[in-house]
Amino acid sequence: MSPFLAAIFLLGLCLGNAVNFTTVYEWDKFDFVWPSGADTSVAQMKQNFNPKYVEIRHMAVFGERLFLSLELKYGIPATLVWLPTSGTSTETPKLAPFPSWDLRRKENCGTIQAAKGIETDPDGRLWVLDDGLGNCFRKLWIFDLLNNDTTERVHRFPDTDTVISHAPNKRWLRDIVLDKTTDDHLAYITEHYSEHIIVYNRKMDKSWSVKTPRRQWNSLALSPNSEARQLYLARYSSKELYSVSLSELKNEGGSAAVKFIGEWTENPYRILLDSADVLYAAFYHENYVSKWNISEPFLEQRLHEVGKLHAYWPFTFALDTNGTFWMTETNETGGGIRHKLLKAAVGARSYLFGTSADLSLRG
Repeated sequence: MSPFLAAIFLLGLCLGNAVNFTTVYEWDKFDFVWPSGADTSVAQMKQNFNPKYVEIRHMAVFGERLFLSLELKYGIPATLVWLPTSGTSTETPKLAPFPSWDLRRKENCGTIQAAKGIETDPDGRLWVLDDGLGNCFRKLWIFDLLNNDTTERVHRFPDTDTVISHAPNKRWLRDIVLDKTTDDHLAYITEHYSEHIIVYNRKMDKSWSVKTPRRQWNSLALSPNSEARQLYLARYSSKELYSVSLSELKNEGGSAAVKFIGEWTENPYRILLDSADVLYAAFYHENYVSKWNISEPFLEQRLHEVGKLHAYWPFTFALDTNGTFWMTETNETGGGIRHKLLKAAVGARSYLFGTSADLSLRG
C-alpha cells in the first residue's frame, strides 16, 4: 500500500463515528443461579465451577432478555444462559441456564451439549446451534420464547459429510443468521471444517449444503431485505471479508461463487449487520470494534475502542428492536477478569427488520 493510500486508510479509521456506550452491569466474576435442593449433583457443579473459565461467545436479544452462549470448558455447568436487560436491585445479575437446568445435562444427548451460534427472530423464537459431545449428534434447537420457552423443534443434522460430519475430531459449528421469507425462516450456518455453507429450511425441517470450494467459514452476517441480498463471510485466521448472493444458496448440493470484498485490520471472529446497512466486526485479541457501511466502498471505521484490554474474545454483540446495540466486554488485564455489559443507541435494528425499519433515534 502506498503512503498516500495508507494515510487515507488511517484517516478513515480515526474519523469513524464512535458511539457513546453506557455501562449496564459490571462483574468481577460471574456466578450462576443454582438450582435449589440438596441434590449431590448440584453440590458437585458448584464445587467444579470456576468463574475464570466463563468465556462469552455469542449474544442474542429478545424483549427484556439477553441470551449468551458460553465456551464449553470443564466446570462450566451450562453453555446457554440468559440475563435481564435491566435489573431491579443493586446487585449484578447471575447467569441463568436456558431454558432450565434439565436441558443442560451433558450425559444426556437429548439436552443442549455445547451451544455455539445463537439468534432470535421477530416472531419470538430463539435458534441455538448445538455442537454435541461424544456420540451425541449436532443439532439445531428452536425455542418459543412467547410460549414459556418451550422447545418448538430440534433438528438433527444428517449423518453425512455432505452436510455435517459427526466425527468427534471434525465438529465445530460456528455461527447462524436467519432469513425471514414471506411464510417461513431459513437459517444459514457455518461449520469450521467444511468447505460449504449449511442451509436449513424450517417449514420443510430440512438441511442441506452449498459448496464453497477451498474456503472454510467462521462468522457470517446477512444484509437487510433488498432485491440483491448478500451473505457476508469471514474466515478463521484471516482478515479477508467475502460475500455471496443468497440466490446461490438455494441450490441444494450445488456450488456458490464468493466475492472478495476487502481486508480488515485484524482477524474478525464476530460480524453483524443492522437494518441501516452497517456491518460491525469484533477481532481476536483486539481492543476495538469496527464498522463499515456495505452500501459504500469498503472502509473500516472504529465503533468502540478501549485503552488496555486483553482477551481472546473481547467482545460480542446483538441488536434489539428499539435500535439499541448491546455488547459484552471482557478484560483480562491486571491479573483478574472483568466483564461489562454495555449498550448504545445506534438508530437501527437487526438485519431481520429490513432497510425500511426507520427509527426515531436516527438523526
